[in-house]
Amino acid sequence: ELISARYEHRSLCITANQPFGEWDKVFPDRAMTVAAVDRLVHHSTIFELNVESYRRRTALQRKQQGPGRPASIATPNNVGVPPRPEDPQ
Repeated sequence: ELISARYEHRSLCITANQPFGEWDKVFPDRAMTVAAVDRLVHHSTIFELNVESYRRRTALQRKQQGPGRPASIATPNNVGVPPRPEDPQ
């Protein structure tokens, strides 16, 4: 409905990580998908960016570096909680 309402009236920016040819695998109604793609590409400017994902690259780097610092157990002494009056120093 949004694509139909804005078609030839307002601008619309769509971002996707799948090419138009694979949208029928994402959306269940093939006829609706074809109509939506047809309206989207009519009078459009398409910027296709074939670059590596920043998030994927960062995740792979973290995985290669191994786990982060070892787990620690929080105690009143290491989290900055002041001792209670009855606790020895």
